[in-house]
Amino acid sequence: MEKNNALTFLLGAVLGGAAAYYAYKHQDEILEGIQDLEGSLNLDNNELIEKTKAQFTQLSQNVQSAIGRYTDTSGETPQKENEIAALMEELERLRTEVQTLKS
Repeated sequence: MEKNNALTFLLGAVLGGAAAYYAYKHQDEILEGIQDLEGSLNLDNNELIEKTKAQFTQLSQNVQSAIGRYTDTSGETPQKENEIAALMEELERLRTEVQTLKS
């Protein structure tokens, strides 16, 4: 039984040593690969932030223009109802896009 444990320990030590030697010899390549991954992750994160900012900018412009239209009392009521429905559809579309960006 002790012989089996000793062989298992010896095999683990040999594999660990081989892995450490490989990591030591190829450490520059490994670090370069890690840096490339970090750069691509930061780029994806920045793209996501920019898309979100653009969506919120569009939403705020739509809300501001809607407020401007509805504070003007010279418009007709049926047209305003259609505009409200269109605005609500746009808000729902933007809400779903933001939900997809969160996940």
